[in-house]
Amino acid sequence: MTSLDNQKIPVNELAAHFDLFDPVHSERLWEVLSYARSSCPVVKTDADDGYHIVTRYDDVRAVLEDTATFSSVQAGLRGVPIAQPPLTEDPPNHIEYRRALNPYLSRSFLARYEDDIRQHARELLDELVPRGQFEFMTEFAVPFTSGNLAKVILDDDNKERLAKAIRLATEISSEGRHEAFFELAALAEELLHERAESGSERDDVLSAIIRATVQGRPLTMEERVGATTILFTGGLDTTKAALGGIVKHLADDPALESRLRNPDWIKGDLDEFLRLESPITFMARTVTRDTEVGGCPMSAGDRVAIHYASANRDETRFEDPTELRFDRRRNPHAAFGLGPHRCIGLHFARLQIEIGFQELFKRITNIRVPADKQVRSATGVVQSHEYLPIEFDIAK
Repeated sequence: MTSLDNQKIPVNELAAHFDLFDPVHSERLWEVLSYARSSCPVVKTDADDGYHIVTRYDDVRAVLEDTATFSSVQAGLRGVPIAQPPLTEDPPNHIEYRRALNPYLSRSFLARYEDDIRQHARELLDELVPRGQFEFMTEFAVPFTSGNLAKVILDDDNKERLAKAIRLATEISSEGRHEAFFELAALAEELLHERAESGSERDDVLSAIIRATVQGRPLTMEERVGATTILFTGGLDTTKAALGGIVKHLADDPALESRLRNPDWIKGDLDEFLRLESPITFMARTVTRDTEVGGCPMSAGDRVAIHYASANRDETRFEDPTELRFDRRRNPHAAFGLGPHRCIGLHFARLQIEIGFQELFKRITNIRVPADKQVRSATGVVQSHEYLPIEFDIAK
């Protein structure tokens, strides 16, 4: 289908065939989701052998909280290459994985890495700022986030292996190279073997994964590898997407810069950016027993796309949902998910965003997209800019 053909199809007809991964269909994504929320809150599409798209906030919450009826074992709409706990686990196992990892992804624990994160940002900007312009996603957002993840999740003393992990994570995020995921998994397995055999009692994420137990048994190596890779790759996509989304807003509306220079912006304004531009747009569930959502019947085995981004623009939950509104009294957005699978790395993401913009604004001002350049954005699970060229004034 061409873009022209796509524009001619009535929205109700397009919804019946809507493909969340199709770049042409994505040109009408918000129109289709708005139509669904107002008329048939659960879209049944025949794309990818058929799946339901849950679009309203209350229905999204209901599905995410009902782990008995909607299983997370295949949390990717097109499947996952290997099990990736805790993302691909249902209770009670999911709870045990979270219990083992939560202390190491708390804001208080992550505070020990603040100086490292700040130094990493400065080193990247030392090279980029003097040029007066750079491509924000591949030259800052991705290397900044992947470097931080390598330090916090892997914390490897082997600099060559750490550099390889960063390269592979970048290829997964920026290029979508499928083989890179398995190469990263192999690297994680190598590191996990070394750490386990060393008998090290280090107090970090990787050691927590090695020490974790589920139902009274140690994790298998496959489970350890899956947990390591999902923390690494999932953390990269969400944070770099959020950074890019906010920078694009800054370029479109220069008046926003003064808000982000106020240290308090991270306490409230950030949530509004995340609501409007949810980095992860949807995840999947599998129906375990016949049920219905929003009046739509579902059968055991059906696949369901839980659309966080649509929930965050639900007119019945948020006033002026397509606009940035920093005066919202409450902002219970779904950008980090809802229910027991709420993003385990949300504190790490917020910390990186806070430090990233602090360091950016020490060096630059008046961010804008060059007049002769055009921003390109991704389609699919991650709502992210792929190509975001910026120019700026160097701060005095």
